[in-house]
Amino acid sequence: MVVLNRCRKQVQLKKENMNPKTPEGLKTEFPASIGKVAPRGLADAGYTRLKQLTKVTEAELLKIHGVGPKAVRILREVLKEKGMSFETASKAQVKKEASASAVEKFMEKLDHPFKVEIEFLRKVIKKVNKDIAEEWKWNAPSYSYHGNYLVTFNLWEKGHIHLVFHNPMISKVKNKLLEGEYKDRRMVHFSEMKDIKAKQPLLEKALKDLIKLQKKENS
Repeated sequence: MVVLNRCRKQVQLKKENMNPKTPEGLKTEFPASIGKVAPRGLADAGYTRLKQLTKVTEAELLKIHGVGPKAVRILREVLKEKGMSFETASKAQVKKEASASAVEKFMEKLDHPFKVEIEFLRKVIKKVNKDIAEEWKWNAPSYSYHGNYLVTFNLWEKGHIHLVFHNPMISKVKNKLLEGEYKDRRMVHFSEMKDIKAKQPLLEKALKDLIKLQKKENS
């Protein structure tokens, strides 16, 4: 009886693991049994593939609109069936704290003529989207969205503030703030705080547009 029940459960999981579509027709890898609202909420948050869920905790998923305990339970079972699992809270917290700590320690020791402006830009970038993560890369603060790099400071130059957008989708972002014709990079320069505040809307739009393209690419 135990074996029979287990087989029935496995068959049910396979039936559930069919790619449903959101109301807008966006395909996801999530089982239809999680409901109609959950797939849209997950897609809006940038999640359309099961593998992406291995980098997020159950607690973080429950904060997404339309994703409740039932959906999380079903997703947990589907992930387990495929040999995967959600990120554990302890691992996620350790990674988050380690990244934040590394950046803060770096900034404390940073000797740069535009340190105040750099701190201001850090806040601007992180406020664009709650899922933008800050870490330490190339000896400077760097920012990513669901594991995809967006932009990183270039602190080697001392005459101005230099941001490097490095993402395969950046060439598709049309924004007069972006400089260069590189395959997967664009540059942004600021001369002073006044210049930053004047160009802040353009910077925020560039980030939002890049994130939007990244979501579409991952769908």
